[in-house]
Amino acid sequence: MRMPGGVVMPLNTAVIRLADRSLLLYSPIKFDDAQVEAINAAGEVKHIVAPNLYHHLHLKAAKERWPHAIVHAPPGLAAKRSDLTIDDELGSASIGDLEVQLIAGAPKINETLLFHRPTGALLCGDFMFNVTEPANLRTKMVLAMMGVGGKQLKQSRLWGFLTKDREAARASIDRVLGWPIATVVPVHGEPVAIDATALAPRLSRSYGAAKPA
Repeated sequence: MRMPGGVVMPLNTAVIRLADRSLLLYSPIKFDDAQVEAINAAGEVKHIVAPNLYHHLHLKAAKERWPHAIVHAPPGLAAKRSDLTIDDELGSASIGDLEVQLIAGAPKINETLLFHRPTGALLCGDFMFNVTEPANLRTKMVLAMMGVGGKQLKQSRLWGFLTKDREAARASIDRVLGWPIATVVPVHGEPVAIDATALAPRLSRSYGAAKPA
């Protein structure tokens, strides 16, 4: 994804196969024909998920590609995008064999994480970044300013401003850390093998001064 000033932010879609063999797309990107063909060859797309209030630009195009898919989105997106038909407002209800958790206390983003129990994969939008190969120097500088440089799985400094209710955020994160996480799959960057114990100290920007156990 090209941004102003020459910054290039990696942007990925997670494609998850559910127990019924259908597919779920988490944070759809601008797919080209080859990507659409590959997805269709893998199975039927039944679910499309917008992970937060920022990642929605390609939601309408994805719905047009897969008109029978159920569109899931966080609270507030329906008001922001009146041109979209949203079938399900995300909260903590599961989607098939995926656990769902809205990170409470940060209403300007309403980040929603999905956890795939069969593989231990935690899907996140802007909750964590893991950009190991910045596209250019400007991208590297912006990542450093955000606090997500260093080619490591990190949480942006923005979470310190986005999180308005620490107690609510902690309750959400505690539930997430109770899952048997094996891998974090971010929209921005590459998947990284990590468990909940190692992940917990990296979430202090949204969790607050008292770090999760």
